[in-house]
Amino acid sequence: MIELSSVIIGIVLLLLGLATNGWLAARHLQETALTTSEADAAPPCPESFVVRVFSRGDWEFVRGLKADGIERLFQRERKKVALVWVRQTSMMIRKAIREHAEAARHSKNLEFTTEINILAQFLMLMVVCGILSLAIEVAGPLFLSGLARFAQRLSQRVGKVQESFQAATPANTAGRTA
Repeated sequence: MIELSSVIIGIVLLLLGLATNGWLAARHLQETALTTSEADAAPPCPESFVVRVFSRGDWEFVRGLKADGIERLFQRERKKVALVWVRQTSMMIRKAIREHAEAARHSKNLEFTTEINILAQFLMLMVVCGILSLAIEVAGPLFLSGLARFAQRLSQRVGKVQESFQAATPANTAGRTA
C-alpha cells in the first residue's frame, strides 16, 4: 500500500512538474511573444489551422523543391508558428484558470468532484502544452499532429466548461447580493 501511494504521489509531482514546465516554456518565447492584450483579443485558432501547422503536406512540398535554404526557412518559420500557437493556448489556459478561480470564490454551491475534474483538465492541458513546446523545440512540429489536435480539442472542451461555469456563476452570486 505504501508503494502504491508513493507511485501516485510521484505521478502527481511529475504532472505538476510538466505543467509548470509548459507554463515556463510558454512564457519564455520572447521572439514570438504575444502581449497579454493581444492574446485576450485573439480568438482561439480553429482546428483547421492546427491541423495545417502540424501537417507534413507542406513539408513534403518544400522538400520536393530540393532547395536547402527554403527547407531551413520553412522549418524555422513553421516551428515559430507552432510555438506561438502553444503559447496562445497556454495563455488561454492561464486566463481561464484565473477567471475560474475568481468565479469560484463567489459561488455558493461548488461541487468538489466538478472542481477536481476542471483542475485535472487544466493540468492535463498544461502538461500537453509543455510536452508540445519541448517536442517542437527538439524535433519541430511535423511529427506532432496527433498531440496538437488532442491539445486543441482539450482546450476547446476547457473553454466550453469555463463558459458554462461562468454562465452559472452570476445566478449564484445574484441571489447573494439581492
